[in-house]
Amino acid sequence: MADVWYLALAYGIIWLGLFGYLFRLSRHARDLGRELNVLREVLATEGRDEPEWDDAPEFDEESQATVGERLAASQPAPGEA
Repeated sequence: MADVWYLALAYGIIWLGLFGYLFRLSRHARDLGRELNVLREVLATEGRDEPEWDDAPEFDEESQATVGERLAASQPAPGEA
């Protein structure tokens, strides 16, 4: 029972690491929010209030294939190497 301080030390280190990570994550989120506001201001000065997501290109059925299907199609069949 005398070595319980190792356990307390380990918990302390874990909590410090968790709080440090959360602090870093909150700073990153704040910076992303600021950058998003700057981008919104740039779009507003160009005469657009919000981005028009309908401008995105349409995809055909071939481009919607899953990664697995594309990978399988690009590899030779077994025995054809």
